[in-house]
Amino acid sequence: MKILLINGSLRGELSASLKVARAFVNGIAMESGATVTEISLKDKNISHCQGCFVCWKNTPGECVIHDDMDELRSLVMENDIIVESFPLYFFGMPSKLKAFTDRMISYVQEYRGNPGDEENHRFLHNMRYPELQKKKLVLVSTCGYETTDNCYDAIFAQFDRICGTGKYTTILAPQGGMLSEKGFAAKVEKYLEKFTEAGREFYRDKSISEQTWNKLQRPMLGHNTFETAINMNWDTPDVGPYGR
Repeated sequence: MKILLINGSLRGELSASLKVARAFVNGIAMESGATVTEISLKDKNISHCQGCFVCWKNTPGECVIHDDMDELRSLVMENDIIVESFPLYFFGMPSKLKAFTDRMISYVQEYRGNPGDEENHRFLHNMRYPELQKKKLVLVSTCGYETTDNCYDAIFAQFDRICGTGKYTTILAPQGGMLSEKGFAAKVEKYLEKFTEAGREFYRDKSISEQTWNKLQRPMLGHNTFETAINMNWDTPDVGPYGR
């Protein structure tokens, strides 16, 4: 088994989401002995999709732009589990990951109109290559809010239409900034253990249970502690991980 971990954060190694994703992937690897390839999109040359649809019409499956996406698309095809790690940026994904996602449009077949598709929220594209149907996609994301409630609706809506509802797994964690706060280091280490266990479960059961999913979203800090920490971050320049 081979796992591709895509770090979509523009903060690279400083990413809180990456800490969660690595813990989850480590759980899978511990159970399966899988090899892990990790890439950081911030270091890749990814041009924006031009919306020309040449990859659908003239050269099916092949993009007219040749940059680091050639390598990245090959890696997607070579690996069994694709883990996309990213922070929530203004209720969406970071721009570099959005560019990557847009350029993956060559891996789905062209849309041919079927009345009622949009109204019924049907899956609008078939995968171009049968091998893609066998791969597992996992989205791992942290947000800076106290909880993840109502924060990821736009992300879910987009991937439901790209992949199909229920065709991917989500791992979400609130209070992302606290994962980089040195004062919480011991608490963070303990907190990440549940994501490693979720990775083990994901490999064993090919999914994670609703009970586990809800457990992963439980905040690391209680309301009063989080409120104090986040307010000190904004009010005192030398305190907290944000703004650095």
